[in-house]
Amino acid sequence: MGDQKRGLSAAQVAWFQQEGYLVDEVLFGADEVEAFGAAYCTCLRELEAAGKLASIRDGQLPDGTSTQVFQIRAAHLQHPLFSRLVRDARILDRVESLVGSNLKVILCQGLYKPPHTGGEVHWHQDDYYFRVSGERPVVSCWLPVDAVTVDNGCMWVLPRQHDRLREHEALGSGYAMTGVDATLAIPLELAGGQVMFHHGAMPHRTLANTTTLGRRALAIHFMDANARPLGGSRESEPAENMPVVRGVQYAS
Repeated sequence: MGDQKRGLSAAQVAWFQQEGYLVDEVLFGADEVEAFGAAYCTCLRELEAAGKLASIRDGQLPDGTSTQVFQIRAAHLQHPLFSRLVRDARILDRVESLVGSNLKVILCQGLYKPPHTGGEVHWHQDDYYFRVSGERPVVSCWLPVDAVTVDNGCMWVLPRQHDRLREHEALGSGYAMTGVDATLAIPLELAGGQVMFHHGAMPHRTLANTTTLGRRALAIHFMDANARPLGGSRESEPAENMPVVRGVQYAS
């Protein structure tokens, strides 16, 4: 049947619960990925033209070169293709296996690392920002538009360290975990259109893009629609930035 859900297997759910992340298959074909790339570039151009293209992580390479990580914030409001993406059953069926049947977007963002000067996003836990109530985890779906490698800024994770929130220090913008043993980290290289999921308390980072091509990726963060932020960065977020994309949200 065409409307049959295609959630994660029991083995995949068990892996996610134990390790804190899950590398899944390539969900989107070449034509879809090409369309994502075109939409992504349109968003970048429009934000730049409007003076709204902001770097959320400025830094420096060892030689002193300035680096940036540009954000397409609330990407689902910036382009209709991304509005459809946050409601795509291929993603939602899998997230439902981990979060439950009532799903709400916490944040949908594009994170762009330009050629040569794409910067680092330091170790952090998404839940340190989101602070969501309830027993069900926040789950982030990370979808690269371009193939991601160690050289252009793929994601690194610290398996099995999603049991609690760790100490963070404030940066110029955002936060970074302290006391990280990076020898335990593993890189997750992915093809364009492939997805990985990680727990909201999974420590993760991405390194600089040292290649000649830009690195485009989308991060869609989901929560139980009936949970709520508890003083974190989402508490005062406009409702349109955090749509219910499956099931219902009961009145509090």
